[in-house]
Amino acid sequence: MGDPSLLPVAEQRATADERLRATAAAYALLMPAHHVFGGVTAARLWGLPLPAALEQEEALVIARPNGSTRGRARGTRHVAFDAARLRVTELEGLRLLTPLATTLMLARDLEHERLVHVVDALLTPSTRYPGLRLPRRPQVTREALRRMLGDAKSLRGAGALRAALADARVGVDSRFESIARRTIVLAGLPEPAVHPLVVIDGMRLRPDLGYPELKIAIEYEGEGHLSPKQWAIDIDRYERLEAAGWIVVRITKAHLARAGASCVRRVRAAIARRS
Repeated sequence: MGDPSLLPVAEQRATADERLRATAAAYALLMPAHHVFGGVTAARLWGLPLPAALEQEEALVIARPNGSTRGRARGTRHVAFDAARLRVTELEGLRLLTPLATTLMLARDLEHERLVHVVDALLTPSTRYPGLRLPRRPQVTREALRRMLGDAKSLRGAGALRAALADARVGVDSRFESIARRTIVLAGLPEPAVHPLVVIDGMRLRPDLGYPELKIAIEYEGEGHLSPKQWAIDIDRYERLEAAGWIVVRITKAHLARAGASCVRRVRAAIARRS
């Protein structure tokens, strides 16, 4: 296979996820009936967006009902959950917490901004979001999640998840769209809309992010934009937007490094041009 670090980021993640699924499948053959995969392990199995360090997590997180017997297998980390309120399901033969229960468990420890990215993934109806293996899209509506949190207010993590829901938005196509949006907001700039509808000569376009009232489109250029076909589509879309008087701000993963300083500078300059 060669050195995994030399692979593109998407392939590195796919390789790590394949190893995880193989390890989980092997452990599942020996796992007690009352144990399920939870926490970071369940989140990775569902394809939820996590920090890079957690995507490489080696230990399997095993969830067990409160008061039940704890396992001691090497390479595992055990956490307890309220089986009367958090549901269990199956994914390709593996028993694990549902996406919502998994997210509530993540909310116990995950930093706020990272948790916002996860909630964005739960809320999105997009079928283009890479890597998600959720049972449906959206996995949950904002209103349904708010009701669930109302019923689960006493559970650990509910408060953090409620705060993340307040900052989450519907419709993102990737984790990096979430990162870009939150980077812009945290810099004190106006919050951009997610995939605002732009109609030009009868053609419906939806930039990743944007300020329709200012005619500013913000496009995240991820690895999925590197194919010749997508590149040609992107060039045509950008030309149409610019011909109609829009400013197109194109950003990459590199622009989001160092707290997104380059991304913020580019967006701020575009807004200044409209002043």
